[in-house]
Amino acid sequence: MLNRRYSVLVSGKRYSSEFQTDQQYARSWKIILEKAYGTHAICQCPSNGSRKLSIKRREDSDGFHLARFAGTGHEHSNECRYYAPAPERSGMQGYAAGVVEEGEDGSIRVRLARGIRVQDPRSEGCESDSVKRSAGKSKPAMTLLGLLHLLWSESRLSTWYPAMEGKRNSSIVNYALLQAAERVSASRMKLSEVLLLAAQKDSKGAARNQAIAKSALSRDLRLVSISPLARYSPERHSEHMSRLPIAGPFGMPMLNLPSTVWATAARRFERELSAWRRGSRVISIAQFTQRKGDSFLQGDVVELALMQVSERWIPVDSDYEGVIEGKLHAAGRSFDKPLRYDADESEVFPDFWLLDTGKDFPLEVFGMSTPAYLERKDIKTAWYNREYGGEGWWSWNAAVDPKGKNIPPFPPKS
Repeated sequence: MLNRRYSVLVSGKRYSSEFQTDQQYARSWKIILEKAYGTHAICQCPSNGSRKLSIKRREDSDGFHLARFAGTGHEHSNECRYYAPAPERSGMQGYAAGVVEEGEDGSIRVRLARGIRVQDPRSEGCESDSVKRSAGKSKPAMTLLGLLHLLWSESRLSTWYPAMEGKRNSSIVNYALLQAAERVSASRMKLSEVLLLAAQKDSKGAARNQAIAKSALSRDLRLVSISPLARYSPERHSEHMSRLPIAGPFGMPMLNLPSTVWATAARRFERELSAWRRGSRVISIAQFTQRKGDSFLQGDVVELALMQVSERWIPVDSDYEGVIEGKLHAAGRSFDKPLRYDADESEVFPDFWLLDTGKDFPLEVFGMSTPAYLERKDIKTAWYNREYGGEGWWSWNAAVDPKGKNIPPFPPKS
């Protein structure tokens, strides 16, 4: 079970998860936290870390709450609500200092390559150019794809446990993304203030989208939409689409897709678009500026990024990864997909982490046989052997076994 609330120690006394949440104990819990304010609590999740928790005042009331200390998320167990992966376990390691900053209240501040405020001079630059200028170095800002990866990771949508079977759908995904967006800020505002999510007709989500869009128009703010692409149709989705084809567009402005933006996206996300045309679920994240003075809301997309996900909404970076994700699910395994963000290819981290072997176990899929890739494979193999030992990691060489007839067995559960 993800985002589990464990007992905590406050002033040396243990308080159960029920005591922290049941309404009958709300007044007593508030008094306890108020008396301990200025000290810290300790989470009792099963982990060897210090697991200290800060006691914080709520901004919108006279209450108190607990939050993990900045940079300590990895000290908690993976199931714990205070958990966050260490940067070196994913592409988060590829950012320069200051691009992603975690607050003591659990909030996250990010520096986007294109700002949210239209009048921000820095925001007029090209997101992808910002990354290209620093290829091979720590990235000076987060791209739109990096932002999508951040929200997916913070929402714990990149993690799967067998107990989730049948419990992850579009409504759950949207709720998790919106909760994460409440904690992520950019351009000195919460991302939730400019985030539109897929919604059905006449739903609360559609009404929320419409209200967010109208508010952003009056404040000169760019909007960000996250939605699966609509089911591919050869008749409607030509090579030169003029509108972004998203599922659940209700309440959103009509998204016009300039040819230059589409051409850039088609080049950068050729693999994802190919998967979409074959029927796979692909998530879009678009940043757009609304047009003023029109009789109905519409906007012009200025940046577009895509991400393929499995039936369980787990991101996959190749069809071979999709095969492994499916086999892990069929085997009833618990696993996590570390995301690349904007990291350079030189950064090393696994394709998956197994979470049910006693200690997190790295899985790697080798998918090509070009000279450059084989050189890279040797580097990664040496790194894995050095970090985990020859028996401490798993790999499948899909380049010599493309039909998956000889996929090695996964390490056993603990």
